[in-house]
Amino acid sequence: MGVRLEITDLSRSFRKGGQTIEVLRGASLSAEPGEALALVGQSGSGKSTFLQIVGGLEPPTSGQVRVDGRVVHQLSTAALDHFRNHTVGFVFQFHHLLPDHSALDNVAMPALIARMDRNTARTRARTRLEQVGMAHRLEHRPGELSGGEQQRVAIARALVMNPGLLLADEPTGNLDPTTASEVFELLLSLTLGEGNRTTVVLVTHSRELASRLPRRVRLTEGRFEEAA
Repeated sequence: MGVRLEITDLSRSFRKGGQTIEVLRGASLSAEPGEALALVGQSGSGKSTFLQIVGGLEPPTSGQVRVDGRVVHQLSTAALDHFRNHTVGFVFQFHHLLPDHSALDNVAMPALIARMDRNTARTRARTRLEQVGMAHRLEHRPGELSGGEQQRVAIARALVMNPGLLLADEPTGNLDPTTASEVFELLLSLTLGEGNRTTVVLVTHSRELASRLPRRVRLTEGRFEEAA
């Protein structure tokens, strides 16, 4: 089941060249468990920064991110590691697969990090790879796979721990239009299909892909607004 996401007065600023650059300016947003939304906005508007803050990869300057009532950036180091490993799945534009590992071992990695039994981890990984249509490529390394196949493996890896929250940052941005559409539909079917209601926040520049999600939110001048 998906998580409830509550973003309250979130701000993030950086120092660059002696100046303070404000990326997020008191942004607030909420999503119900199992809700899926597309996050759109101009390049450099802070969409990727927002996802990294929500996923516990970097802290906000001020404000709060609550996931099922827990304030993410008040968690201990160990609890934050557990949160990133068990609660959140990440899919990026570039797959970030380990080049010297097979597809099966790449997908099993989060489960192994969670100290799951190796056989159980590989069984989970195999199941997810079958779901993304990669059952015939289990032992292939990333360099032996096409771009679309690599992203399918990355999706399987993001979902192997059955996360309640999926954060996807331009997951089809590096693919040709046909492959992008196929991968996008696969991602939605695995997270929003019957019995798989994951909470999804997906960043995309594509209006066509964004229109396939039930809710669209625009990040403009550091704040969120509902988009048509």
